[in-house]
Amino acid sequence: MKNTTLRAARAFALGVLFSVPAFAQGVAVRDLPKPSREIEDPFSMVGGAVEIRGGKVIAADAIEMELVVVDFAAGTRTPLGRQGSGPGEYRAPAGIMRLQGDTIWVLDAAQQRVVVFNPDLTPGTTFPLLTFDQSTMSALTAPFFNDRRGRIYASAMVIQAGTGGGDMQISLPDSVGLVRVEPRGSAGRTELAKLRFPVSGRPQISRAGNAMKYTMAYPGLVASDPWAVFPDGRIAVIRGADYSVFFIDADGKKSSPVRVPYEPIRVTAADQKAELDEARRQMAEQGKAAQKMMPAGFSMDFEMLPPASWPANYPPVSPLGALAAPDGRLWVKRATPFRVGREQWDVLDATGRLVARWRLPPRTSIVGVGQGVVYTARTDEDDLRYLQRVEVPK
Repeated sequence: MKNTTLRAARAFALGVLFSVPAFAQGVAVRDLPKPSREIEDPFSMVGGAVEIRGGKVIAADAIEMELVVVDFAAGTRTPLGRQGSGPGEYRAPAGIMRLQGDTIWVLDAAQQRVVVFNPDLTPGTTFPLLTFDQSTMSALTAPFFNDRRGRIYASAMVIQAGTGGGDMQISLPDSVGLVRVEPRGSAGRTELAKLRFPVSGRPQISRAGNAMKYTMAYPGLVASDPWAVFPDGRIAVIRGADYSVFFIDADGKKSSPVRVPYEPIRVTAADQKAELDEARRQMAEQGKAAQKMMPAGFSMDFEMLPPASWPANYPPVSPLGALAAPDGRLWVKRATPFRVGREQWDVLDATGRLVARWRLPPRTSIVGVGQGVVYTARTDEDDLRYLQRVEVPK
């Protein structure tokens, strides 16, 4: 039973894979410009996009578990690596990282290792990265970022698992550590900050043979702390409770928090139903990806329940809703009602000052940021995603 509990907990951990300046009050919301290019070959789900040299992008399809190189100039996408366990091969890409010199690291969560691609995108040497430690029941969870030096940043969570009534009970903390990992050194993990984690209730895993079911309460409107890492190793942390941002320098020094202005949005009864319905739809879709990370012979279904209580207002920011651009600006995804049907992103400068607010077209999401551009995914009526490149005016 203990081994089963450990396997299930490890599988769960892999699937878990976030002073107001007076002048900021006048920053108006603008519509994001139309894309300069859209790739015709669709994705099942864009799990992230990282800009590389030559104006190309490496993107992950989170359902198909594949990586592709997208050339917007040519309008093409080309597979990068393949499924497997050798050099240039992966099972479940959970993070794409661009290092100095254009070496690419791909975090393969299923095999707990980093797959390396050389600057010419030929396979390099893989090396291990422990993402789930059974001895401590601790897991590195999304998001995964890096700096130019090859240090990896992640959330570190301790999972408490036990059994009761024949089912496995999982306790998730309401806070996690923001840690820096030296994957090829001996320094281990360095905790840099504590983060609020969105959790509601106590998840439960039931099992009948090799068929498992994961049940959880909807946590989407719990205020949490998104964060992101810039190429030089500077970290931005957004406190979701009051929408303040502070920065951690590469040497660990923290700046004073800066408040970002926002207008609270009430949560109505109609919002509660709409948010839960959409979360269930997304969970079913993401469950397809989680299934591919399960141990061989296992299957898992997912069920989402209403939370015990709903907040009066939406939190100001979305979980995992932060992206660090190469120009030093921070993109922050706002928490907006599903009924609005359009994402809104704030842009903060290197001091935390609000400089822009962008509203996206319907059924469109930002999946990556680059030098003066953002990469978006447009969803069509068949739920296929089309990767776009959008030039962003200053």
